[in-house]
Amino acid sequence: MINIIYIADSSKHFEQAIKEYEKRLSKNIKLVKIKPTKNWEKNQIIQKDTENINKFLKKQKDSFNIMMSLDWEQLDTLSFSSFLEKKMDRWTVINFIIWWAFGLDESKLQNIDYKLNLSKLTFPHSLALLILLEQVYRAFQIIQGRSYHY
Repeated sequence: MINIIYIADSSKHFEQAIKEYEKRLSKNIKLVKIKPTKNWEKNQIIQKDTENINKFLKKQKDSFNIMMSLDWEQLDTLSFSSFLEKKMDRWTVINFIIWWAFGLDESKLQNIDYKLNLSKLTFPHSLALLILLEQVYRAFQIIQGRSYHY
């Protein structure tokens, strides 16, 4: 099972495409939307959002946790597919975490096993969610031997 945990107000600009990939991956994926903290000072928002992510991760047993990060490794599609397949062979649950605009307090974020960079470009969070969904779908197609990568 793959969980994509994301902090967002809305994904309305990409809602139709997100729902399509969610449908295609319905047996393998769960989207976990966490409402962003608002009306506080930036550092308080970061602390509260980090706390909310930690609460979810603590409930996960036998999970491999991947945080989307701007300053870490990028994988091409075939490498990502291979990486995901190896993790699914070992772990019951894989959690991808897409953080909100202010980020998370990495010093207090618990149980992060890997950091992955989707791109050096900056995307709105709902677009990052859509890109990650598409890449997970593409990886599943490759793992299953289907021709989704040309």
